[in-house]
Amino acid sequence: MNKVRTLSVLNALAVLAGCEAKQTSSPGVPEDVQSIIFLQRVPRNEGVGNVFDYTSFRPGGRIVKLEPPAADGKLTVLTSDPMFDGADFMAWDLSFDARSIVFSARIKDEDRYHLFTMGVDGSNPRQVTEGPNDYVYPIFVPGGKIMFMTSKVVEAGAPQFRDEYERQTTAQVGTINADGTGEMLGPRNVSHRVAPALIPDGSVVYTEWLHLGNVNDGHLRMMNSDMSGMREAFGGEPNKQSDAYTNSYLKARWVDKYKAANGKDAHRLVAIGTSRDDTLQAGKLLFIDLGTSEKQAYARDLTPLVPGDRIPSNDNIGRYYDAEPLGVESLGISSLPRLLVSWANGPVHSELLAMGKTEADFGIYLFDADANGGNGRRYLVYNSPDFWDVLARPVRPRPAPAPTLSASLGASFTVGALNVYETSITRFKLNPGSVVKVRLLEGFSSEEGFPDMFGLTEFDGQSRLGEAPVYPDGSFAAKVPANVPIHMQLVDKFGMSLASEDIWVSGRAGEQRFCGGCHEDRAKSSLIAPGSIEAVQRGAMDLDVKRVDRISREYTYDKVRGVPWNLALQPVFDAKCASCHNGVPGPANRQYTVTDKTTMTSQTFVFDLRGHKVNIMVGEDPTGDFTASYISLVGLGMELGENDVTITGDYKSFITPGEAAKSDVVKKVNPPQRFPSIDPNTRAFQGAVHPTELGGEALTPDEYYLLMLNIDMGAQYYFRENKGRN
Repeated sequence: MNKVRTLSVLNALAVLAGCEAKQTSSPGVPEDVQSIIFLQRVPRNEGVGNVFDYTSFRPGGRIVKLEPPAADGKLTVLTSDPMFDGADFMAWDLSFDARSIVFSARIKDEDRYHLFTMGVDGSNPRQVTEGPNDYVYPIFVPGGKIMFMTSKVVEAGAPQFRDEYERQTTAQVGTINADGTGEMLGPRNVSHRVAPALIPDGSVVYTEWLHLGNVNDGHLRMMNSDMSGMREAFGGEPNKQSDAYTNSYLKARWVDKYKAANGKDAHRLVAIGTSRDDTLQAGKLLFIDLGTSEKQAYARDLTPLVPGDRIPSNDNIGRYYDAEPLGVESLGISSLPRLLVSWANGPVHSELLAMGKTEADFGIYLFDADANGGNGRRYLVYNSPDFWDVLARPVRPRPAPAPTLSASLGASFTVGALNVYETSITRFKLNPGSVVKVRLLEGFSSEEGFPDMFGLTEFDGQSRLGEAPVYPDGSFAAKVPANVPIHMQLVDKFGMSLASEDIWVSGRAGEQRFCGGCHEDRAKSSLIAPGSIEAVQRGAMDLDVKRVDRISREYTYDKVRGVPWNLALQPVFDAKCASCHNGVPGPANRQYTVTDKTTMTSQTFVFDLRGHKVNIMVGEDPTGDFTASYISLVGLGMELGENDVTITGDYKSFITPGEAAKSDVVKKVNPPQRFPSIDPNTRAFQGAVHPTELGGEALTPDEYYLLMLNIDMGAQYYFRENKGRN
């Protein structure tokens, strides 16, 4: 029998309320908390370093109920059925009537997590899903459905995305009836979507791994219970109140709501704030007020001594794995939630614990948010040294909200804006008339058979769906493929991006989503009356084509989608650049030497726009995948990784990934006006046009555009077009 340390939840709450511990009902104590259910997972260090990972498996876990939640309460193993011998349990949820639970488990000798249901007493266990995909993070949603995340893919003929680092198959949203029928899959993100939680208004808050260039965070987002209406909630738009607690917000749970000044309901959450990796998915406790817009949202750090990055935490500080609100009634801590938390002492750092051949010990505690000088105080509830005791929740019914739905009006996903110049981000302040088109780009990753690195920049794969016109009133509208992640850029008359929306957007078939602008103030209402904007009057531009057709057959402006370096750009360099930039050291070809102190190797590079492959022998991940021209213009970038290197000589990157307008190579060739018509007398920059100022042949309008498009899409080498033709 496990050696267990327990303290009654009711007694602990009574202590916080200033009442006698022997009382079973005290001011501020939820009288309906008669039992708690939680997971017991076998401790682990590997497989949980990344906060979005979901497939870490150690056999021997279980789901238990403590009733009443007291030192002398009865501990019942709910998963005592032989089918769960040697299983692992990763997440669970309680039904609205508190009579049943849904959970994700991986059965011994199986290689996937699947969904199961059973009664709160452990009766009638039933498997809901099956097959070659993982089903994780289940929650009950209105309409008799279960929402989950899965590695299964919704887009016909497409493999599921793989995340940008470990290249693990990503988790995407779906729903299924509680009886296992009616499975539906929702729109996809390039990286993971994890840890959904229901809000009493019927919407769902979840964590999305947002990876787009240098943006690499876990934001809180919201969607309707039918998986439509995905929108930002917290973490994606900086403001003074929510500055940089951490880079990822995880396992959000609803606390309460209040009426904001504008009369709208505003919701408050508790969430874990943690670095993306090495933290066992544990971190700070953050009390988040969503306000009525992401711009107005802010957070209060309930545990300021807990690190927000990935450094090891100190003794008696530790990290928190999850938190479950018990209410916000008076306990001598005004306007702060009462929490059941899972906490572990010590460093809680996967690499450090593995080196010491020890493991974190998560136990269940009651958390007093205002005690101990604002750093919080824990009161032990239950801790087994043999398990991680996590995800504790009270067994009590709750109202079932009405489903939240979006209208379905066709097979495409329609996106648009009332006015692209309406923005709340200073760096996106653009002069009216400067934006000619909105470029819509599809995102994908290495699941399609590419090397793990598309190139030497931070971007994953992209493909141009097309460009929709921006009308004089600043509006645009476009139909794009449903369930596909879309990225938007505002394009100027030269064909370069002026501003990029640094998130992926995706929607279900038939969904229409118009915003007020690009990063507009989300506290404002965006109402579209019939005929009120020109984009609606003229109709959305149709950019929705089948997946098989979303690939370049010709590299002209009207037909280009991907811009593979060796197929689309190298012919330009061969014809117009390589005769001078030929790898021979001299005024036209600077050189530099990289000395890698980690691997004790050195390598010299000379500027060279020819197309032969070069073996990079320095840096974190030596490779021979890229050409001399690519390395010369882009630089070594990600290849150096975290290795300790020194660079001597004339090292420079001539490309700013994602921003052609800031790239020296674009300034050098100095493109002409592209829209509304090509005008060679109007140039993007002051100064000469290369290589014509040296007597060379000028680039054609399409060649200028291909170079700028490649850079605006992340300056990558690999696209769908050069798969197998590298």
